[in-house]
Amino acid sequence: MKRIVTLAAVLLAATALGCKDSAPPKADVRVESASEAARNDNRAIAERLAQQKAATDDAYQKQRARESRQQYVDLLRAAIKRWEDGLNAATLTPRFEIGPQIAKLQTIRTEVGTIDADDCSGPARAILQSSMAVSFEALAMFQKETGESGDATTQKVTQAAELLRQAKTQTDACLNK
Repeated sequence: MKRIVTLAAVLLAATALGCKDSAPPKADVRVESASEAARNDNRAIAERLAQQKAATDDAYQKQRARESRQQYVDLLRAAIKRWEDGLNAATLTPRFEIGPQIAKLQTIRTEVGTIDADDCSGPARAILQSSMAVSFEALAMFQKETGESGDATTQKVTQAAELLRQAKTQTDACLNK
């Protein structure tokens, strides 16, 4: 029995010594209440939702800009196609019968002037209009020629063709932006 009492005394002493080494609980550690935790969770959810909404809005605006740009490009491409078709018809028309072809081309030029454009397609439209103006100069020179090949007319035709190529390139570049 003496052994049991001794053993119990040793255990009590060890336990008492073990308790002295542990630090008392900190009084300044704040424990979050359930309502505070719920408010913090709601605040974090609201922040994530705001970020998702901003990302969705940004993607939507970019898509709208792409669609709008596509519409401008489609309008310009259609005008360029009609212009090329009109020029081809004019080149196949005899000099003394070219008046109606020029009138058709002037109608196309007027239509191009009414096409809305954005910051990308606007320069393409301006280049196309320059090409049209130079083409009209070449056609006027062709009408006045007496049958001999005119170098000035050829230069104007070359210049108009180059401007038309630039307009096409600029229009196609709008799709990649």
